[in-house]
Amino acid sequence: MDSFDQYVVGLTSHWAQQSVLLNKIIIQLLSLPTFKTLPLFALLWLLWFSVNETENRHAILEGFVAMFIAGALSRAIQDALPERVRPLHAGDPAFIPPLGITPEDTVLEHWSSFPSDHAAVYFALSTALWLLSKRLGLAAYTWSLLVICMPRIFAGYHYASDVIGGAVIGVVVASFIAPIIAGKLAPFVRAAEKRSKGPFYAGFFVLSFQFLTMFNDLRIAASALKKFI
Repeated sequence: MDSFDQYVVGLTSHWAQQSVLLNKIIIQLLSLPTFKTLPLFALLWLLWFSVNETENRHAILEGFVAMFIAGALSRAIQDALPERVRPLHAGDPAFIPPLGITPEDTVLEHWSSFPSDHAAVYFALSTALWLLSKRLGLAAYTWSLLVICMPRIFAGYHYASDVIGGAVIGVVVASFIAPIIAGKLAPFVRAAEKRSKGPFYAGFFVLSFQFLTMFNDLRIAASALKKFI
């Protein structure tokens, strides 16, 4: 994939310093969870309370199971494989950082770039929505690619193959693994929702928040804690 990655790096670098406004939109605005991931979770909550309640809720359960497994699997692969330095920190002369991003930026510097956990998580969710509705799934795939993943390539956080690898993980997990596990969990989830609606929806809200922020607060806290251990 090196030649393909280099091609994409060159393509994005061509636009890296063409427009301050464009860079601010891509790098800064689309890095905010409110604009990047919240719309997808607003859709999930809307579907949860919609007319086709039973079918939609099972699909949403599959989506959460798929996101959890895909995210954990992508992280395990990052730890198991040799570290792949992100384009931002690799010293590649072909990579031109967008305005507002510098190679000295230490964001994710010591985290391997392959595979992309964002791609794994949100392509898993998109696949679960695709299995429910082709129209919703296509919209989710498009959003995940253009709004969530492409800005991370543009900023130098990932190579294109990182995103492809993460996307494959997400699609496979959501298609073949999550439906089996979700089927076993469904009776317990339905019972919990009927028995204790308050705690159930509080937990549902917290879980949604953690996924839409990619557990960022917990990651920061864990990294800080490591320094004292």
